Amino acid sequence: MTPPTRHYEQEIQDFLDGRLAEPERTRLAEHLAGCAQCRAELEALKWLKLEVLGQLPRDAVPPALTARVRAGLDAEAAGAGAQRDGLRRASFRPFRWAAAAVLAAAAFLVLLFVWRPASPDLPERVARDFAEFTAGRLPLRIEAREPRAIEEFFAQNGVPFATRVFDLAMMRYELLGGRVHRLGGHQSAFFVYRGADGRLLICQMYQGSLTELPPADEIREHNGITFQVHRRGGTTVVFWQEGDLVCVLVSDGPSESVIDLAFAKAVKV
Repeated sequence: MTPPTRHYEQEIQDFLDGRLAEPERTRLAEHLAGCAQCRAELEALKWLKLEVLGQLPRDAVPPALTARVRAGLDAEAAGAGAQRDGLRRASFRPFRWAAAAVLAAAAFLVLLFVWRPASPDLPERVARDFAEFTAGRLPLRIEAREPRAIEEFFAQNGVPFATRVFDLAMMRYELLGGRVHRLGGHQSAFFVYRGADGRLLICQMYQGSLTELPPADEIREHNGITFQVHRRGGTTVVFWQEGDLVCVLVSDGPSESVIDLAFAKAVKV
């Protein structure tokens, strides 16, 4: 076989993407059979365009994003090819690993600035926290019956906002204690009550917005405050906004009772 007299670069990209027309496609295929350097370049591009994108989680990345990443790779490859055409007149570089790194960086930048992960299902996480606490896997860091003691604990342990822990004794709920917690990406004040029937009621407060929540199962209005009601399994999760804070109550008690407790606890700011 006649030794190759030139090396293909941009043509390999077009060949891989199915954009190379005949007779150039046949000519390049014959060239690849005898040129180890161009075959290696083809394999590098296959890895970038097929393997890297193939490792992305399919359920988290929309198809439109995948198309944009591929377009970004194509554009970067075309630009890199044009730059190499000028450099080739001065010297020949035996392999294009540096260009492969540029393409990988392009893919990363597209993902960084375009893709955003889906918002966490905060009602689901609240319900999960309730189940974890009920099972004894989420311990209290302070056990106290006085709201003021728990508020001071939060202030001394890095909660960056003023908390409001209410005494619900008149509603037959005993305060048990609290912990500094994480809810999604938020630091939260987490405190627990136990009702006369032994059922638990957990409240969390964090800096955020109701707009982060998925669509509610039910919307209630009371005293000018909007309450979002979410049901997860056997629990009722009620969110409402107080200034820049979001408050949430969760319990496995009767749904209307949990909603009424949220009405009683909410403060219009």
